Amino acid sequence: MARSVPTIASVPPGTYLTGALWASNVKAMGDFLMGSGGNGVPRFSGYQNTVQSLADNTWTSLTIDTEDWDSDNGHSTTTNASRYTCQVAGTYLVLGIASFAAGTVGNRAARLTLNGNNIKGSFVKLGSATATHSSAIATGRHAVMAVGDYVELQGLQTSGNPLNTSSATDVACSLSVQWVSG
Repeated sequence: MARSVPTIASVPPGTYLTGALWASNVKAMGDFLMGSGGNGVPRFSGYQNTVQSLADNTWTSLTIDTEDWDSDNGHSTTTNASRYTCQVAGTYLVLGIASFAAGTVGNRAARLTLNGNNIKGSFVKLGSATATHSSAIATGRHAVMAVGDYVELQGLQTSGNPLNTSSATDVACSLSVQWVSG
């Protein structure tokens, strides 16, 4: 069941702060903003632990197969593993890192999508890496999401052949999503 953002108490002047009002409004908002787990601000962080082959010149949604945390169960490592699905409506900060194996030919790019559509301003492109070093591209944008909307990180490479992502401990594809306002 989707959660909603608690509301701040709004009472007429002269109304006393009662225990019930405190618990249902002031404390609820504090728990939401400062809490942890399912009581806190919705947040997700995950990364790719297993390499993924990317076809040449084809935008590909990057799978996120390992979770650091997922406060609202908006991500699955088995079903649509590239997606984070919104469970609490609001504005989110979405950050993604697309990591590519070493290769000296072509470009590498990353972008974010909302419900399969490009998020404007999230496209980032780099030239190819060296033959011995992998490359990583970071992108981020705010996205206004309703319950059921989903975001994905996509990668693109133009080496002329399939190219794997990188899944090293310090260079791996990752996706982070955090609620910032209602």
